[in-house]
Amino acid sequence: MAGLRARHVVIGDDFRFGAARQGDFAFLAAQGQRHGFTVEALGSVVLAGERVSSSAVRQALAAGNMEQAALFLGRPYAIDGRVVHGRKLGRQLGFATANIYIKHNPLPMSGVFAVAVQGLAGGVRHGVANLGLRPTLGGSRPLLEVHLFDFQGDIYGAHLCVQFVHKLRDEMKFPDLFALQAQIAQDVAAARAFFRAE
Repeated sequence: MAGLRARHVVIGDDFRFGAARQGDFAFLAAQGQRHGFTVEALGSVVLAGERVSSSAVRQALAAGNMEQAALFLGRPYAIDGRVVHGRKLGRQLGFATANIYIKHNPLPMSGVFAVAVQGLAGGVRHGVANLGLRPTLGGSRPLLEVHLFDFQGDIYGAHLCVQFVHKLRDEMKFPDLFALQAQIAQDVAAARAFFRAE
């Protein structure tokens, strides 16, 4: 690999780099003439009247606007991961969950979502997911908990792709497990209704 050099560099029309973001297209083009490579700037992509950028995607996710994030990305925002053993509390509450530890820190978003899940036999499955710290349980590490509708089975170790289709609500702290259980039932009903209406 030693000695490989760029021949052609493609950047966005607002690309900046270096100290105080002073490097730009003109600087790269001048360096290209000096060092034997060409530079091309791509124009901005505008969807629904807004310029598509990583910042715009992050803002849509933080605001819980999953539909806009999907428009900008060309697909629903998704998190992939392997199902791990948890405290089995969801099962005790009547809503078994697949637990996936999250490497993102800080999280791009948090809350409860209607999700579409890939990676299991039978194709895409719908469900409801909580992404966050689980404040009712005193959680301190980000976790993605997914309850799959009408599904039973041992999926520990399975690699899932969880697509966040619609945000239902923010993550909340409940006074006790009974209140949490009642809210989960409402979340399941809301997610089912969302997918029926799609």
